[in-house]
Amino acid sequence: MNDEKSKFHIPKIPMIIWVQLILLAVGYAFYSANRLSFSVGLKAIAAQLALTPIEVGTIGTIFTLGQAIIDIPAGYLADRFGRKRLLVSSMIFLGIMTAIVTKASDAIQVGLARTIFGMAEGIWNIVMYSVAGSIFPAARAMLNGLMMTFYSIGAYVGPAYYGYSLSATGDWTHGLLNMGLVTALFGALLYFGFRKKYTDSSTDVKGMNLIEAIKTVGTNKIVWLAILIQILNIVPYWGFASMGPYLFMTFKGFSAAEAGQFFGMVYGIGGLSGVILGFLADKFGRKPTIVALALLNTICGILVFHFIPKASILLYIVGAIMGIGLHAIYVLGYTIAQDGVSHKQIGLATGLVGASSYFLSFFSGPFMGWLTSTWGHMIALDIVVVTFEATLVFIAFIMKETQKKHPIVLNEK
Repeated sequence: MNDEKSKFHIPKIPMIIWVQLILLAVGYAFYSANRLSFSVGLKAIAAQLALTPIEVGTIGTIFTLGQAIIDIPAGYLADRFGRKRLLVSSMIFLGIMTAIVTKASDAIQVGLARTIFGMAEGIWNIVMYSVAGSIFPAARAMLNGLMMTFYSIGAYVGPAYYGYSLSATGDWTHGLLNMGLVTALFGALLYFGFRKKYTDSSTDVKGMNLIEAIKTVGTNKIVWLAILIQILNIVPYWGFASMGPYLFMTFKGFSAAEAGQFFGMVYGIGGLSGVILGFLADKFGRKPTIVALALLNTICGILVFHFIPKASILLYIVGAIMGIGLHAIYVLGYTIAQDGVSHKQIGLATGLVGASSYFLSFFSGPFMGWLTSTWGHMIALDIVVVTFEATLVFIAFIMKETQKKHPIVLNEK
């Protein structure tokens, strides 16, 4: 019996489109290097500025507030006025803000710089996933996974480089300044690499009124399912990413270099399986993939926090495995939202999911800081990471499958 629905074929993508996808992916590596390296310096920043744990948690996640503010406008404006323009400008600006934060002299200046940084990276994040998610709907999860694979490269290289720089110089500004300047230069070069014909393939949203578009997408049940899934994963994702290095260096005796290596493994090496897991989610469905990964995250969190000693290589291995689940579910949250809307609403749906989840993830930092001050760092990790991921297992188990079958056809003009 020849059942076409049971088959999945990797589409043949022209070289010029691969070039666009690779540029997006490399840009995502720069993006993740900038966003994740900052947390490695939090202990040094806290010492220099005399910050409390709640203040440390706040500046650690405040960039997500900036991202929440910009995500919905970014998705709509990119579809309406041009994705290439926003991709180039946002990459330049996030590099500039990484450099500028090194000139801050108090917590308010650091927080303001990181908030603006979050707005710049929020534009890149939403527009990038809109482009990757609209080129080939039949391979949407796989291509979104390609983006996450390169994100993971930056997420390892950035913190590892910055951790060694901080350990060698004792100066938290040195590595960030270099990283920001190189990123801004790369952003300028993207202007010559991106082709508007391919990045701006979805322009029919120009005929939509913003309020009408938000109403249509905002009442979509699948979009709200995606938001719930994203929240239950992104709160532990960013709570651990922002406060984890500070907590591990303060309470577990990690050096800056060790913290950079470990969290580079979690948020870098752990996400390199994005393409494979995206392929599996396209082949077998979103639901079983999320159930398995959320369960994996829960188990790994318990092992890392309670059972595996610092000196064991197993800590790094389990951390990387945990990173696989955190990254893959992050991508699938956007993918599910894209499953539930029309082609012309992909940018806005992606923005709505990003805005909602990042707004709540902002509170994970100060919440972890408060829990640490009140109940201790282990309770903070268990509540924000383990409990949220365990809840996601249940939600994913009872959800309905969202994936639709798409014909794999390339329309060239």
